[in-house]
Amino acid sequence: MATEQPSDVILIVVVGTVLLILLAAFITLLLVLYKHRYKMHQQQLISLREAYERELLKTQIEIQNQTLEQVGRELHDHIGQLLSVAMLHLNGLDEELEQSEHRHAIQQTINVVRTTIQDVRALSKTLDSDTVRRFGLRQSLELELERIERTGRFRTYLHVTGTPYSLGEEAETILFRIAQESLNNAIKHSGGHAIMVTTSYQSDQFKLSITDDGKGFDVDEVSTRKADIAGSGLRNLQQRAHLLGGTCTISSEPGQETRVDIVLPKQAAV
Repeated sequence: MATEQPSDVILIVVVGTVLLILLAAFITLLLVLYKHRYKMHQQQLISLREAYERELLKTQIEIQNQTLEQVGRELHDHIGQLLSVAMLHLNGLDEELEQSEHRHAIQQTINVVRTTIQDVRALSKTLDSDTVRRFGLRQSLELELERIERTGRFRTYLHVTGTPYSLGEEAETILFRIAQESLNNAIKHSGGHAIMVTTSYQSDQFKLSITDDGKGFDVDEVSTRKADIAGSGLRNLQQRAHLLGGTCTISSEPGQETRVDIVLPKQAAV
């Protein structure tokens, strides 16, 4: 049997090495392609989930707006009319009992009914999304704060910085609902006496802040509560801000004020 020449051995070693390198490169390429496709697949799943959650939230907001508008119309058309009829009867009774000792009580009742009619009208306006579309975010916030102040429980303030610009009907409607929910939380839970709403119109972003001077709360504790005892208020605020491409930050501590900051880019779109 002939002995292999050294050159043949070297050739075999070189060829084998090249083949091993090619095999390793091929395996590495397969792994890279697999990881790339897996990453793309995961990103597609995330995008689909986000799109689904976004559409679900938009549907929930639309249903809420329709429900609130229906309640607002019912308040204006039905309750408002009944109160107006009651006012007519009270005015007639006031005239008939002009010399009666009970006239003062009747006049007090008339004042209460008149105030209630004004409050019902104001509430029906803030429940109607068309108010935001017609008057814009700033005036809608003014109406809401005026309505709250008339209750006598809170002093309210609206501070506007920058030159106001439109954020679009849908975005402003959602922002107004965020503000309403934040204000409602302050009224129910803060135990405070004053609420400040600030809108900041900057060149690249818009910021809405709602601050109360109440007792505050532990944000982390509330955020980590179990589902059976936790409310959905804070999560709703954050989801709605995310729908606009923005952020919602809640800052509070026990014994300190509570502040809700919503920041979104100027060109935010739903």
